[in-house]
Amino acid sequence: MRASIVEGAFAFVMIGLSEAFYIPYLNALGASHLQIGMGASLPALMSGLIQLIGPAALHKSGSRRRLIVPTVVGQALAFVPLALAWHLAPHLQVWSAITAFVVSATFGNLGASAWADWMGAVVPRRRHGRYFATRNRLLGIVQISIAVLGGYLLDHAIGKVLIMFTAIWFACSFARLVSAALFYLHYEPPVVRHPSGEHVSFLDFLRDLHATRFGIFTAATSLLSLGVNISGPFFAVHMLNNLHLNYIAYTILIVMPIASTIATLGLWGHIIDRFGSVPAIRLSAIIVCLLPLPWVVTTSYTLLLITQIVAGFSWSGFNLATFTFYVGSLKPHERISHIAYFNTINFVCTAVGAALGGFIIPYLPQVAQWQLQSIFVFSSIVRIGPAVLFQLVRHEKYAGAMNTFERFFFDPTLTLRTGVTSSILRYFKRQL
Repeated sequence: MRASIVEGAFAFVMIGLSEAFYIPYLNALGASHLQIGMGASLPALMSGLIQLIGPAALHKSGSRRRLIVPTVVGQALAFVPLALAWHLAPHLQVWSAITAFVVSATFGNLGASAWADWMGAVVPRRRHGRYFATRNRLLGIVQISIAVLGGYLLDHAIGKVLIMFTAIWFACSFARLVSAALFYLHYEPPVVRHPSGEHVSFLDFLRDLHATRFGIFTAATSLLSLGVNISGPFFAVHMLNNLHLNYIAYTILIVMPIASTIATLGLWGHIIDRFGSVPAIRLSAIIVCLLPLPWVVTTSYTLLLITQIVAGFSWSGFNLATFTFYVGSLKPHERISHIAYFNTINFVCTAVGAALGGFIIPYLPQVAQWQLQSIFVFSSIVRIGPAVLFQLVRHEKYAGAMNTFERFFFDPTLTLRTGVTSSILRYFKRQL
């Protein structure tokens, strides 16, 4: 568990830099809105599809470590062509950068379900909330620090921005190689295999998606990812091109949710350990629906900072709760396959959302000062359905009754009209 935190610190150097500066890099290369959308969509699509072979790859290797280390090394090395893409002919630069990032994301996610299974096997269930909150808090500090440093260096690289981007991608490569080496410090329990005749294929999983607790959770999470990523890639473009922020001001906005996450993860960890994952998911998903709207009605930097603080609060709860849900609600022998199926569906929806956003921007009616703001409104509307769907995910009963205040936030009753809602919920509960 301690080794995972050290390894994660180096992994989050890569994550902090790539999440903050991949889209700005494409923007600096002159990418169009459609290319921005595809640049976010294709890595997500391949990250999802590659996970379908994750269980088979783990079965063949017989060891999580033997699967994960080569894939992490491949992810690290793919940052080298990403760093050098701007040396190519202008018409090749953007698509070459996208291709390199797709390869990096594909390698990185081949072992993702194996890593989640590894952590689920090592961390005791009663400590999921506290441990992952602590881990994410420490890694969030790393992510903030490295992203702010990157923004500062880009801001001071006058006339040499692309050279600084090159240095950033080489730093990602080095950090990920160190992360790969640190996996040899991890304790690895034996892989739990499916009992004979109990393996669930991906098609069977899709067929029963509406009828199981984990299936409805997968559908709701994936549809929310679709709605979020309709607008997700374009906030960076809006900040740099429309609001004309410099790199350090942009970076501060980008890292503010991470700072808020660090401040609130302990609270969410306590909530999850006390009430379970699902009530936390329900509350945070409702807040996530509203997050794009302030970007439509204001250009005030202060108000956008506050919006980002709220975003960090809601996403910290949602991400921690979804992770603890899927590593804690599955049986050991089904964890690797079901997490792979979950990730596949979630990444495919992420890809569809990003591609859809890049495609439909020119066709949306302009609702505010800039056309990009229309996609923020559309994204907010699409998020509502998944947030409601989370109400149908049955949650485990934890010790201790909720008081009225706690029930208001973590176990509200969704009522449209007397009798109507209860009959709908009874139908789904029968399916569960």
